[in-house]
Amino acid sequence: MNEEAWTAVSAIATAAAFLVVSWQAILTRKALDLSQGVALDAAWARLDNGAPQVSVHLEDPKWPLWAHSQHGMPCNEWPRGHQWHFPRDEWQSLVLQAVVVVENRSSRQIKGRFEGDLIVEQDARPVAAPSPVLIPAADGDTPHVMRVYLQKTLTAKELSENHLADEAGQDLPHRAVGTITLHDDRDNGVVDTWTISLTGCPLRPHENLGNVWVEVGDNLTGDPGRRSLTYERLPNRKRTYWVSRERGVPLGPHG
Repeated sequence: MNEEAWTAVSAIATAAAFLVVSWQAILTRKALDLSQGVALDAAWARLDNGAPQVSVHLEDPKWPLWAHSQHGMPCNEWPRGHQWHFPRDEWQSLVLQAVVVVENRSSRQIKGRFEGDLIVEQDARPVAAPSPVLIPAADGDTPHVMRVYLQKTLTAKELSENHLADEAGQDLPHRAVGTITLHDDRDNGVVDTWTISLTGCPLRPHENLGNVWVEVGDNLTGDPGRRSLTYERLPNRKRTYWVSRERGVPLGPHG
């Protein structure tokens, strides 16, 4: 066999060997990925099984809208049929409020953190929800329940801006927003977070009077004006998995 033929055979053999090695590497990588995936699935499942049994939900918001009070929690509804004449009454305040219910059904206490527009009532006054706070364990089959308020005071002008944004197909600019974070004391565990929001368009322009705004009323089918508010009774939970919370080492998001 001449030299050129040997060169060709050698090149083919080298290419074939490279392909074999590359294919083996691919198979090895796939096996490692599969093994790692199985291990992660097992770790996620273990942490899910050991996670504290907690839940967060909203009660229906207060309706009709309440008036802001300088001396404590809002306690008076705006009169039915009240009219806000702009620009004279743009500054008048209205309160969006819903009760947020946190339930701990676990046999151990958990730690809660409340951020944003979340408050509690103290001596008839609104104060920021305590954070961090320990939430006691359930009493047998009876969960421990903690209630806080998602509450924000908005002006009539801000609520009119919500209406105009909705008419334009835009996101509503003014809302009450809060974040609730719950976890137990385990370093290798999970942290559950809920972001809750309350907004809407409870004011609308008067049908016949320019620059006058009124509260949305009941419709012909009897649905109350509360339908103008936007909220989720069961907000989505975001779960974070930790190899070590203390060292800041996450396990990674669930696949």
